[in-house]
Amino acid sequence: MPATPTGPTARNAHETTETLLPWYANGSLSAGESATVEQHLARCPACRAELERCRALANTIQQDAEEGWTPTPGHFDRLLAEIDRLDARPASVPDRLSTDGGGRLAATARDTPPPAIPTDRPTLIQRIYHWLETTPNPVRWTLGLESLAVAALLLVVLLPGGMMPATSDYETLSRGDPAPGATGPRLRLIFNDSATALEIQQLLREIDGAIVAGPTAL
Repeated sequence: MPATPTGPTARNAHETTETLLPWYANGSLSAGESATVEQHLARCPACRAELERCRALANTIQQDAEEGWTPTPGHFDRLLAEIDRLDARPASVPDRLSTDGGGRLAATARDTPPPAIPTDRPTLIQRIYHWLETTPNPVRWTLGLESLAVAALLLVVLLPGGMMPATSDYETLSRGDPAPGATGPRLRLIFNDSATALEIQQLLREIDGAIVAGPTAL
């Protein structure tokens, strides 16, 4: 490698120019910075050699970017082997995938029909019978006695006529003596408020009458 300039000033200029060489190679420096680099390159063989390496690296990178990546035959072989391995694997999903005429993936249902849904359901009586079978005996006896008591109570409430005798053979203590049957005409009399009981009895004796019922309010 050619020797670089010696001395503090030349060494500083060399380091500054060497730092700017990659940007000078791709043309991204300003006009002043490019002029400074060109002045140093005119008298520094080491920086000129470094500039050539920077330009060669930039050209290589640019060519790779323009050409793009091209797969090798080994890539195709590995890809085909992976496709064969996937085709040999049994399908583990409910629906298999197939391609239509346009190359798109389309789902096709399996040939096996879906399982039938049972439509027969147990009736209410069957469910009650099953529940009684699984219930302990003490609980069943308790529920049976309670059901009989409720049924008897409903029978008394809903059918009062059938539970009572057809004829009324009982009387309450508050009931008075039955009024005697009258053989003659009946009169409704209204006495004066000032009439006494003695006057009313005397009047009844004179007409041979008797009190059938009363007195009542007007």
